[in-house]
Amino acid sequence: MKVRHILVIISSLFLITLIGFSFSMGRKFGISYGVANAEDIRASNKKVDSTLKVEPAKKYVKTIAVKNKIYPVELKGYGKVISSSTINISSEVQGVLTSSISLKKGTRFRKGQVLFSINNSDIKLGLQSKKSAFLTLLTSILPDLQIDYPDRFSDWKKFFERIDVTKPLPSLPEFKSTKEKSFIVSRNILSQYYSIQSDETRLKKYNITAPFSGSIIESYTDAGAIVSPGMSVIKILRKGKLEIEIPVLSNNLDLVKKGETVELKDQNGKITLGKVNRIGNYVNPTTQTIPVFVNLNDNNNDLYNGMYLESTINCNSTVSATQIPRTAIFDKKKIYIVNKDGKLEKISISISTYQDKTVLATGLTDGTPIVSEAIVNAKDGMLVTILD
Repeated sequence: MKVRHILVIISSLFLITLIGFSFSMGRKFGISYGVANAEDIRASNKKVDSTLKVEPAKKYVKTIAVKNKIYPVELKGYGKVISSSTINISSEVQGVLTSSISLKKGTRFRKGQVLFSINNSDIKLGLQSKKSAFLTLLTSILPDLQIDYPDRFSDWKKFFERIDVTKPLPSLPEFKSTKEKSFIVSRNILSQYYSIQSDETRLKKYNITAPFSGSIIESYTDAGAIVSPGMSVIKILRKGKLEIEIPVLSNNLDLVKKGETVELKDQNGKITLGKVNRIGNYVNPTTQTIPVFVNLNDNNNDLYNGMYLESTINCNSTVSATQIPRTAIFDKKKIYIVNKDGKLEKISISISTYQDKTVLATGLTDGTPIVSEAIVNAKDGMLVTILD
């Protein structure tokens, strides 16, 4: 076995040596031949190159022909649903807060319902004390009225009898003469009467009622807390009365009219309709758009404050234009056309309206072939072939 292994190794080495020697001799001969016959080889290569004709690669493009006409305009966008009435409810007086409803986010209420109250025991007792003093004052003038103004005595007596210290003051009797008025004023009746009415108005501020039906969206305190004048207690929004704010480019604003129908679609594809209610007169500095506010149907219970909807405003244009895909536009307002020589030509266009996937451009000649999609490495003057 050892003899066989040795023979195999010796044979392998001999074969490798023979291959290396042959490669070395061939390389040396080739280099020598190349050096000696360099001019002949170069001349031969030139003859071969001259017989080859390299044709440039063809560039195929898709085009659309310009067709000017009046197109219906669809202004698409996205907007957020907002409540038409969202207000902060603050306390105008100081005291301990109480409430018969939960002052938490999401709590619903009805119009006229008491949202919260401020403890008013001391104010109420003080007001009753003032009314008692007012009754005493009236009692002191009734005998004089009976003697000096007998025809007016019955009216003032009825006024006196209708006063209840636990209820609001009744209306004052009308003065029939200047002399009567001077008498009443001199006894300080009017001053006391209006002072009590002022306190009655102030007492109403201790009970805060809902100005509309809706729900609480923010709560800044809770029952049992001491509030001070001007302190925000809750933030509420009106039930229904929703609207959506849609951003519209300023150059499309002339197409939007008040009362225009707007189609709105949620993320599930459900469509609802609205109407343009008002148009803003200011520009968003970030997006350079103008807000258009659309009223939503109050009966639509599937829409909530804060939702985003896709909007479509169908407008009527009066300008003859051609429709160009946005994919064909580069450098904001430039496109390629194919000229009579079959070459690309770069031109600038005047865009009148931006739509979702297209623009409406004016000033182009009917029949002009416009390249309808982006071209890689496109150059002005490039020879192209139009795809059917």
